Amino acid sequence: MFRVLTNTTTVRNTTAAAATKINVPDTKQPDMKHLKRESQSRIKTISIYRWIIYINPEEPNKKPYLQDYKIDLNDCGPMVLDVLIKIKNELDPTLAFRRSCREGICGSCSMNIDGRNTLACICKIDDSSKPLKIHPLPHMYVIKDLVPDFTNFYMQL
Repeated sequence: MFRVLTNTTTVRNTTAAAATKINVPDTKQPDMKHLKRESQSRIKTISIYRWIIYINPEEPNKKPYLQDYKIDLNDCGPMVLDVLIKIKNELDPTLAFRRSCREGICGSCSMNIDGRNTLACICKIDDSSKPLKIHPLPHMYVIKDLVPDFTNFYMQL
């Protein structure tokens, strides 16, 4: 029977009458750096519709606009919702959007992505160089940024 003493290089045979020492190389924790993707960065421009309905005395007639963010796709998940969460957490905490189940069931993250009404949680980001354009759902009142007013929708249920 062998027993390995932690943080040492000695293994002792505890079954023999006389203990024998055997030198064994240290087993350190593996270096996880080699597991990281060593590919080139995949920078993608994300253009997001920005607007808030409020009265600002300094900018009374501010119009909606598209704000560009540059994101390395190697540093986030493959879905549009992952990119939005990364932007909100790391670049712009004022960005507003809805999310809930992250499984394509609830519809909270519905928005217009590259001209198609879809769910951000199930929409994959393509690797092309063209910017990804994200707008709120069309034909709905916008509360802020990508958050539409679902009041009429809920009243019809």
